[in-house]
Amino acid sequence: MLTRLRIKGFKNLRDVDLRFGPFTCIAGRNGVGKSNLFDAITLLSDLASMPVMKAALKVRGTNGRIADVESLFTRDKSGAAKSIEFVAEMIVSPNVVDDFDREAKPTATFVEYTLELRLNPRSTDATTRDPIYIEREELRAKRSSDAAKELPFNPGGAWIKRHIAGPGKRRVPFIETKPAEGTDQNVIVLRGEVQQREVGERTGRPPEIPARKSPQTVLSGVNTISHATALAARREMQSWRLLQLEPSALRKSDEFRSDSHVSSTGEHLPATLNRLGSNADVAARLSDLIPGIYSVEVDLDDVRETLTLMVTMRDKLAYAASSLSDGTLRFLALAVLASDPESTGLVCMEEPENGIHPLRIPEMLSLVRSLADVADSETSDVLAESSPRQVIINTHSPLVVAELPPDELLMAQTLRLKGSEFVEFKPLWNTWRAKVAGLGANDIITLGELLNYLQGAAPTKRIKGETRVADVAEAAELRQVDLNFVAT
Repeated sequence: MLTRLRIKGFKNLRDVDLRFGPFTCIAGRNGVGKSNLFDAITLLSDLASMPVMKAALKVRGTNGRIADVESLFTRDKSGAAKSIEFVAEMIVSPNVVDDFDREAKPTATFVEYTLELRLNPRSTDATTRDPIYIEREELRAKRSSDAAKELPFNPGGAWIKRHIAGPGKRRVPFIETKPAEGTDQNVIVLRGEVQQREVGERTGRPPEIPARKSPQTVLSGVNTISHATALAARREMQSWRLLQLEPSALRKSDEFRSDSHVSSTGEHLPATLNRLGSNADVAARLSDLIPGIYSVEVDLDDVRETLTLMVTMRDKLAYAASSLSDGTLRFLALAVLASDPESTGLVCMEEPENGIHPLRIPEMLSLVRSLADVADSETSDVLAESSPRQVIINTHSPLVVAELPPDELLMAQTLRLKGSEFVEFKPLWNTWRAKVAGLGANDIITLGELLNYLQGAAPTKRIKGETRVADVAEAAELRQVDLNFVAT
């Protein structure tokens, strides 16, 4: 679970510091830069699995061209920034399996990962060195005793005990960057679970990797349980994905031996449903959005060895996925993901309201929110089996904003600075983000700004039992509150 992300120098994210709970909605007009946040998250995820240049060339805007990687660095009138810095705080799984199917427990489940990439201006084409190199990489444990203070979304003591453990007496970083002896270059040090002075272990010298010469992050090369905490952080980052459901992928049948997990494009719905066995929960979730749904099944063809998704309507007629509408298939994929206990990690979604009738937006949001561990009813102190599920969506729709609890909303706005435009993210007043130390009146969305954004949003069916953004705004308007006043 990604709990905090600080970004400097990436696209129009000049200098942002965002905190996340289980569910977050980033709202703002088209073109403000909401998608750049998702690009940053997916870049971090890719950097945990592949070389730096390969990950950079996957980012939107580079068009797969080495000459365009400079576009990833923030630009102003003076030119492009020389570095990109990410600092990600995350909760990782208390159990991790390495590439050899061996299981271990990390020393800490609450960690901070730092990565700084620098632009090499002397490298402009494929005939010279890579134009991006690693300047700094670090992985440090955060103390479980500080979790309540570090997690301002107030998950509760039982939740913290279930998801956060360690690091005990550990103080040295798992990954650290330091100057190389006798040179002006940096080396990255990778330490295992027992390579620490506090336990008095006699261990060999940890490996030192030249930072600038390394084609990939040190974290991306960790694949054994001897570095269980670093491996858990890598697995967590690998689980971050941008869900971009494609109709052609959603309509595909599967082979008997296909991967039984829904991909980022929506492939493998039949195989995933077949693994889940009972599909009653999926059908129930889907029927909230499409009342005509009676059941969802998987047809097994033993001759062709294929799996085909079938939906039966109330008239008892069954339809294959290939004949269903794009909207129905998208809902079905979300319902399957919400019902799958093996679907973990962070899911990013862009404008999930697209193609949805306005009257169905509350039900759609309820389904999307069910992908996240919004309300952890488990009160046991026993450590959880995996990190919490999490969802981040973006939207430009006032209808979506109006339906959300205020705590789940961040507004993206344009920041004009020295003739250039960047993006900044602001919480609503009197929410847990607004109470974070250091935020001033200019860092919080006023009632006037919120009402202007909601203008034209028609009343819709509410999410049962929760206070919506629209309720807060309407109540403030009825009281004739000064729209420039920010509640504290």
